[in-house]
Formats: sequence, C-alpha cells, structure tokens
Amino acid sequence: MIDKDLKFHFSGICGAGMGNVATLMHQAGYKIKGSDSAFFPPMCEQLETLNIPTYNKYHSDNILADFKPDFHVISNVLSKNHEEVTAGKDQNIAYLSFPEVLKKFILSSRTNIVIAGTHGKTTTSSLLSRILKSLDPGYFIGGVMKDNLPGCHLGNINAPFIIEGDEYDTAYFDKHSKFLHYQPKHLILTHLEWDHVDIFPDFNSMLIEFESLLKLVPADGSVVYCGDLEIFRNLLKKYTFKKISYGFKDFNDVQIIKTERTDNKTKLSIAFAGNIYDLNTDLFGDIYYLNLTASWAMAMNIGMEHEQITKNLGTFCGAKRRLEKISSNPFPIYSDFAHHPTAIEATIKILLNEFPNKIIWAIFDPRNATSRRNIFEKEIIFALNLAHRVSIGPVIEDKRILPNEKFNNQYIAKQIGSKATAYTDANDLERDILDENNPNIVMLIMSCGAFHGILSKLQNRKIK
Repeated sequence: MIDKDLKFHFSGICGAGMGNVATLMHQAGYKIKGSDSAFFPPMCEQLETLNIPTYNKYHSDNILADFKPDFHVISNVLSKNHEEVTAGKDQNIAYLSFPEVLKKFILSSRTNIVIAGTHGKTTTSSLLSRILKSLDPGYFIGGVMKDNLPGCHLGNINAPFIIEGDEYDTAYFDKHSKFLHYQPKHLILTHLEWDHVDIFPDFNSMLIEFESLLKLVPADGSVVYCGDLEIFRNLLKKYTFKKISYGFKDFNDVQIIKTERTDNKTKLSIAFAGNIYDLNTDLFGDIYYLNLTASWAMAMNIGMEHEQITKNLGTFCGAKRRLEKISSNPFPIYSDFAHHPTAIEATIKILLNEFPNKIIWAIFDPRNATSRRNIFEKEIIFALNLAHRVSIGPVIEDKRILPNEKFNNQYIAKQIGSKATAYTDANDLERDILDENNPNIVMLIMSCGAFHGILSKLQNRKIK
C-alpha cells in the first residue's frame, strides 16, 4: 500500500511534464513542493491554484524549505552537479525522475494507454481523453487542451489512464526514453522517424527505444498503429498481441475512406469491420484526421460504442499550439508546434489546401535541439519553400553545438530565394510581423517555445 504521508520536492516544477506530475500527486493526496528558475503561465497558474508551495529560484535551501521530502524529483534538464541535486544527495534524500514517480505512485494500479510516435502524440492523447470522458479516465498530456483544461487528471481508479509517451530521455541518471516507465496495456503508435538528434545519434538508436516499448505490451494487450508507414508494418510482424492498423491505404484495418470539408467543418468517414462510421469534427488536414482515427480506433478497441464516442467528442479538436487559430486580426494567424521538417511540410500543405487563394506566410522559429542543427537542412528548405512567403527567426545560441553543425538561417533563406527572409534580431522580426496588414495573408507561426514573446502580442494585436 502506498503511504499518502510521503512528501516530494520537485526541482524544475514548472516544466510541462514535471508540473503535471506534481499536480497529479497533489490530487492523489501527497504533500508537494517545488522550485524552478522560470515561472510562466499556464503551469505557474496551475500550481498556484492548487496552493502548491513553489520557490521562484533554484537554491540548495529549497530542498529542506517547508518540509524535508522523502523523495527528490529531478527534471531531465538538470545535471548531476546542479546545486539542488547536490543538496538533495547531501541530505541522503532518495531521488527519482518524474516518469518513475508516475510509474510507482500513479500507473501501477491502472490500465494504461500510451500514445507514442515522432509526431501527433499530444493531439491524439488529447482527443482520446475527450473521447473516453464518460469513463472519467486519468490522463497525462504534454500540453494544454484547446478548452483550457490542464494536461493532467487523476480520474477514476477503474478507468483507463492515458499517457503521452515521450521518447526523449528521462534524466541525467536515466538516458532511456520516458515512455519505458509507463507500463502500457494498450499502445498507439502514430509516427516514427529520426528526431531528437542531440540524444539519438542515428535513427537506429531511436528505433531501439521503440522496440523496447513494444516488448512491454502484454500478450492480452493491443497496439493501434499507423499502417500507412512501412516501418510499423515491419516492426510489428513478430508480435502476437492484438494489432489494429489505421490510415488512408486500403489494406488497413481501419481506413479513412472519405473527408468532406464544408463551412469549416469536416465529415470523416471511416471503414472498419465491414461498416462505415462518420465523425464530425472542426479538425482539418490529413495529419489530424489520422490522429482522430487513431483515437477512435483505440476507443472502439477497448469497448466504447461509436455513438458514445461521437457524443463525448463533440466539437473538441485537440491541444493548444497544434494548428491553433490564435487570431483573425487582420488575417488568420495559426500557431503550431512544428519543428521537424516532416511536421513543417505537412502543416504548410494543410493551409495551402484550406486557403487556396491566400498567401501562406510561414514563420519558422529554430528553437529546439534538433532545429538548431543543420542535420535536416535540405528537408527544411524543401518544406519551407512550399509557402508563398517565409521568415526564419534568429537561431538561439547553443554552445554544445559545433560551428559546422549549427543551423544557418541566412543560408536557408538564400536557398529558398527572394520570398524568404532570415533574421538575426527578434525585434526586427516582431516589427515586420506586427506591421503587416495584408488581408490576403494567412500567417503560420511554427515554434516549440515562446517565440520571443511575439505570440502573445499577435493575440492582442490591433488593426492600424
């Protein structure tokens, strides 16, 4: 039996994963506190609402402030020499990663559905949590939903628990993927290609982690996977657990056979087991149709009725920052998390199709560890070149990256041509964005971060 009197200190509590695990542990009745060097909405507001004590600066004294914890939960952004890490060890406090906390204190008593893949995890997890809402599922998702609900919920102990399975490493003391801690009974695989080049030196090293994840699925479990991808079809051949493929191709168990887009609404028709099922959604674009179909297939797989699925889904369309319309002033402005060239290409194509008579202005923020490198240079040039106009933000300095490995936004813009502009100063980029008033534009901001504060200014923009 778990002792609910246990106490935890979270170092790095404002990270999306850390903050949501802290929230779940608080909901479960444990005593929680934490520290961070940067407190930003929505996580700082979420923690404040719960009255979780937080310290807005890392310091060794935080470890014993308010109470001495039984466990020290360490974010994967902290090194073994971090002052709070060292302070916790000096006090002989047991340390864990947040995936270990989830496994030991939340997931061990639940039926877990893990959503993994290079792209589509957050949207698919958000959709599945909504589709199953009549069961009151638990969930842990790396984002905020478009209806502003937090990315975590403890849910009913007898209901499934939905987890976004991140393939990134766990902590300085555990360099394997976080999803290996999540004990999947059921698994959704959305996509698979090389990413996170800072921790995976090649695709095979990443593939090994996904193979390890598949080995965790029990014989009476199941895997719903995108059968359009040959890598998944080959990878799953040797396994005997229940397998359900989905996609556009006619050999899939669950096939998207038709999409009708009318008045900003989509009717998605799905063929499964000799029947046709319709889903009505505000989502648009093939990648989002796949996400919705994956969620629907898993819900049907665990026994939900189609009628209940459609009722639960309503008009819900996933998570924030995933092709989210943030403004119509003075033209449509979309925010997306895209940073990998495959996601960049797919997202631009969606808007080209949705707005065939508009100027698609793609604005790319090379922010994460992969996009700050030049490893996908050719692919990014191809993807961005699909847009009618391109702006590339300044590259954040990262001393860990060798000069010959750095992403060169000037070179990328030159290769695309006169329609592309590269910026060395975020203020110049902000000025050009905020000064634009052409009503024939559709703007797409692609950033996996705060985008130099420009996103919030666009949401509150006034017409000149």
